[in-house]
Amino acid sequence: MERTRLYVFAAIFFGVVLAGTLTFMRVESLTALDALYFSVVTVTTVGYGDIHPVTPLGKLLAMGLILSGGGTFFGILAAAVEMFLGRRERQVRAEKIDMIIGLFFSQIGSTLVRRLIRADSGIGVLRENLDVSLRWTKENFKKAEVLLKNYHYDVDMAAIDLPALNSLLAANSEFLVRLLENPNIVEHESFTSLLQAVFHLKEELAHRPNLATAPACDIEHLRLDVKRIYSQILVQWLHYLDHIKDNYPYFFSFQCRVTPFLATEDAAVCT
Repeated sequence: MERTRLYVFAAIFFGVVLAGTLTFMRVESLTALDALYFSVVTVTTVGYGDIHPVTPLGKLLAMGLILSGGGTFFGILAAAVEMFLGRRERQVRAEKIDMIIGLFFSQIGSTLVRRLIRADSGIGVLRENLDVSLRWTKENFKKAEVLLKNYHYDVDMAAIDLPALNSLLAANSEFLVRLLENPNIVEHESFTSLLQAVFHLKEELAHRPNLATAPACDIEHLRLDVKRIYSQILVQWLHYLDHIKDNYPYFFSFQCRVTPFLATEDAAVCT
């Protein structure tokens, strides 16, 4: 919006200056350079006074140029400042969102990823292509994202400890609510969708008195809820790693050492 407004004001401004230049060349018998110079200093309200209209028509045109071009010039300045401030504001909001996503994965997200991939029969394909390391480049992240977008997500519910998963989500219930209440995440639709899916699963699990003996039809219903989370959380996890690699290399190094696709969560740099 700010960029469009700037372009509109700029187009009007240059149109006014061009029209003023051509008109003053004819009415005041000025050279092209003098006419352009007079139009610019008039529109920008500088007004050195070294060149001024001498004919009645020229004076009327100068007044029209001041009224039409002066406002347009200041409109350009205002639109440029607004665009700069808007860009800065969006950058600040994006940084806040990245911090929120980082908190999510540090608090609960990475644990969820680890538990869900253990219930995936196709884990070999993911482990082979998502072995994130310090050597990864943008190209590696792009290839991994294509893989995840086309991956067939499925989970074996028998491999998921539902009571333990319920306890994990219940223990982080207040944390999840606070994330959902944060106004900054509204602009990040995919992450908001993930949070809503996680919170929904928390509610589903919390309202079942005995998860260990749930019937098959109910387990299938929960499988769809878990699959919904699984299909989103890996993509968000990958984007999160891509972000911290460029902005927080020390934290990226840590995540490479505790990636969910490893057998352990030992972060030691040597053994």
